[in-house]
Amino acid sequence: MAATYELYIMSTCPYCRKVLLYMKQHDIELPLRDITAEPEARATLERVGGKAQVPCLFIDGVPMYESDDIIAYLGRTFADGAEPSISAEEQAELDEGAACPIF
Repeated sequence: MAATYELYIMSTCPYCRKVLLYMKQHDIELPLRDITAEPEARATLERVGGKAQVPCLFIDGVPMYESDDIIAYLGRTFADGAEPSISAEEQAELDEGAACPIF
């Protein structure tokens, strides 16, 4: 039986953008839930995970937090273990407004 996935994000979150970039680079498509646009998504995240922390990947209803952990899981599961990589332009976009580099 195949696992079910949902990725909870906020469009302004640099760590969410980091995960989304990895997904884009490796043609990984998962259902997305933006907790700023969907109040019910935020409520679900708080109810199940006990906090509104994003990014959060639900795998068969079980939350996984931390962008690096999510990327590692996605790499193992969907991208043949591909390590994250980023161009200078992508890095600048991710870092925009951040206090420290994201990758």
